[in-house]
Amino acid sequence: MEDNQLPSIVTVPPEVIINIFEYLLAENTPSGSPYAGLLPVTQASSRLRQTALSAPSLWSTIEINDKPSSFEFAKLCLARSGNHKLDISIRVLKKLEIKIKGVLALLGYTSSRIRSLSMKLSFTGAEQWDQWWDSWKLFNYGALEEFNLEVWRREVMTAANQALNNAIPLPDATSPLRSLTLVHASPLPSSPVLSNLAVLKLASASFWSWPYRHLFDTLRSSNNLEELELRGVGLDTCQGSYSAHNLPPIPRVEHPKLRRLTFVGVENNMLAQVLTNLTAPNLETVSLETPKQLKSDVQFIWNDLQNVAPFDAVRYLFVTDRPTPVSPHQDQFALFLAKLFPNVEEMELPPSGCRPLLMTWAEHVNIALNPWKELRSLVLTCVGSAQDILRETLRFLEARRRSGSPALEWLHLGVCADCQWTWSIKATLLSGIKKLVRSKDDFEAIELAH
Repeated sequence: MEDNQLPSIVTVPPEVIINIFEYLLAENTPSGSPYAGLLPVTQASSRLRQTALSAPSLWSTIEINDKPSSFEFAKLCLARSGNHKLDISIRVLKKLEIKIKGVLALLGYTSSRIRSLSMKLSFTGAEQWDQWWDSWKLFNYGALEEFNLEVWRREVMTAANQALNNAIPLPDATSPLRSLTLVHASPLPSSPVLSNLAVLKLASASFWSWPYRHLFDTLRSSNNLEELELRGVGLDTCQGSYSAHNLPPIPRVEHPKLRRLTFVGVENNMLAQVLTNLTAPNLETVSLETPKQLKSDVQFIWNDLQNVAPFDAVRYLFVTDRPTPVSPHQDQFALFLAKLFPNVEEMELPPSGCRPLLMTWAEHVNIALNPWKELRSLVLTCVGSAQDILRETLRFLEARRRSGSPALEWLHLGVCADCQWTWSIKATLLSGIKKLVRSKDDFEAIELAH
């Protein structure tokens, strides 16, 4: 064989071919099927086909959806997977009543081999719901490490009892379950397996309507978490009328291993109740994404700082939107953040709310609070009133310098290129800001088009 001649496929070791096949499985395909890239290649030669059929790991991903053909292909994959652990995805949104027996039979047959299970199901009535979970409880999920569930119930149900009526049984404590994601459902707080979890993600349109104690009992049972995410979905404004004075007393929740905490679209009374009742001495990263607005008749205590225990270990803070506090306490949220996370080193602020945050912090530098003494990196996006945002950024950095705080080691500014302002004002503000960063190499300004 000449040096520049490619080797024949018959000379390639089977383990190398299998590695290539596994890479094809991992590639995202437009069809969404994990086998879309693999199947055409296995038809290229009999050796490739036989090599693929001899590798159970290649067939360990089982997918069920609304297409009847998915059941037949799932049976084929199951037969080829041998005793390998399985990753199963079930997405049935139409006519579950017809398919429920077959899907439950599949789960019953494979339950002890399932490593990860993702389900998106649409139930049309309470009888169907009970049938599903009564059977689910009988299965042995002895290998389950990751469980993701999204449920939809079409029967009429009030928001106040949705979470409790959607409380689901979990595998027993012998399961190695480490990651749990529930959308429009909640776990039974008494489930022993919650103490095994490292990752818990809960998404609901009715967090506001959940009995707070139900949520906090769930968090208390999940006391070994390393990552927690609460996500509000399908809700534009909070629907409750709670205030800090009519909430029931909530015992503190201890999470010694928690490293990352994320809130997405959660109304800010729930957000604050979690933050003010959580003890997490090793929490490092906090992300507050699009918190919901308060209704005008809802009062809240962002300024009740004397009862707030700070998270001293948090180093990374990401705020993608700013809730609008009830007037006249417009600076409460800013001070709340500064008190709660005093040692943040890296921070990203929202385009729509960074100006009032910077204004408040600049005014309180040199006072006892003296926010963000440890701040080293700041990311801002200046859109809309970009000129005002740049001015407040300059004021904030000047106040930090006067207080003796160290210069930022990194500042990223996304500046609106289409905003109506003169070039000289823009250049002057950017020049002043650049002088307050550690060096010119630590400053980046990028023009953004609308």
